[in-house]
Amino acid sequence: MPQRFLPSTWTLVLLLPLACKDPETAAAQKQATQVQSALSDGRQALEQGNYGRAIGALQKASHAAPESVEPLLLLAEAHRLSGNAGASILTLKQAETLLPGSDPVIQKKLSDLYLGEGQGALAISTLVALRDEGKLTHGDILSLARLQARQGNAEEAFTTLERILRENPDDAATKTVEAEILLMKGEELLAANLMDRVLQSSPSFTPARLLRARYFLMSGFSDLAEADLQSVLPEDAATTDVVTMKARVLMALGRPAEAEAALKLLLEDDPDNAEALAWLADIVRAQGRASDAQQLVDQALNLRPRLARALYVRGRVQEEQEDTRAAEDSYRFALKAEPGFGPALSRVWRLHMKAGRKPDAQLTLERLLGLGEAAVEEKAALAGLYAQFQTQLPRGKKLIEEALQREPQNPEYLRIRKAIEKATPKKKGTSSNPIIIRGGRR
Repeated sequence: MPQRFLPSTWTLVLLLPLACKDPETAAAQKQATQVQSALSDGRQALEQGNYGRAIGALQKASHAAPESVEPLLLLAEAHRLSGNAGASILTLKQAETLLPGSDPVIQKKLSDLYLGEGQGALAISTLVALRDEGKLTHGDILSLARLQARQGNAEEAFTTLERILRENPDDAATKTVEAEILLMKGEELLAANLMDRVLQSSPSFTPARLLRARYFLMSGFSDLAEADLQSVLPEDAATTDVVTMKARVLMALGRPAEAEAALKLLLEDDPDNAEALAWLADIVRAQGRASDAQQLVDQALNLRPRLARALYVRGRVQEEQEDTRAAEDSYRFALKAEPGFGPALSRVWRLHMKAGRKPDAQLTLERLLGLGEAAVEEKAALAGLYAQFQTQLPRGKKLIEEALQREPQNPEYLRIRKAIEKATPKKKGTSSNPIIIRGGRR
């Protein structure tokens, strides 16, 4: 036999233990090797964004090791990234059956998936169960409270917050979420005072700066929003949240070139930042460059197929091209991915009004208001609908008075206030007519 076909001495040494083992042990080792190979292939495919290959490899690993949780968790992630939330949920539930009790990691993943599918109540109930079992971190509790408020359950959100407020009543993060919930409830004065107190005691706390900047922006005080952002610490100034809020404020101030430059600088350091790409697409679109905007949207959606902001910008481009049906579909997909996504709701109510679907417009505006995302003009529009339908008139009066504080001479706002006053029933015993006293001569 030629030398090249003879195994080396070291090969014989390595093969000897395997040859000495019984068939059952050898089969187990072979199976373990196959599982590890499939897992490695699946992880590599996930990192490369090849989700089809990842799913195939991880299914193979799961079948080879049916009692192992790891392949199922990776498979669930592959399904999620490929856009198949249903398969991801089923896979996570399968993984959970292999573990004793409720695993917080799996439950939190399930909650995120439920939320992405628009099943907010199910997402909340999943997290509440973990909360009651004491399996949520401080940050998880804050996220749950914010989610409860965004689903219109402000009192339940406060109940969740109380658990950590009692332990540390002056915690800046907790007080900031409390202020956010107050904004969603419409308690703007209380929220503003609370934000001021947080920033007085913790001036470098960036989440509070961002929340107050958003509050100022939504209230029509873009210059104050910019001032808050200028006070953000340098180490936080280049984060996605801060840069995108800055771009939003700059757009409101009529400085789109600066907004575009800020986002491009962010993308230089992180070219695969889908959120920043979607924001840049929106700013480019606002400057009339629809073709460039569409290219940026495609890049963002390639990175994150269910990114709400990218879907929303695609809808804006379609709407400007007068393809209303396609735009509504894009907004619907955006809201399916993120049910509380304010910008999409802000376009949807306008499309409802344009199509004569005023009750739907009212419901959408109320949703915006409940999220703390309604701009001044949207609060006025909701007040106008209340006047037309002669419903919730006290609330409508409060909303239009708030709008008039910003623009006292706005003729449309004045018309809405007059309509609300006319529709409001007069109190018994009052009349605007002269009183005639009847009586005979003495």
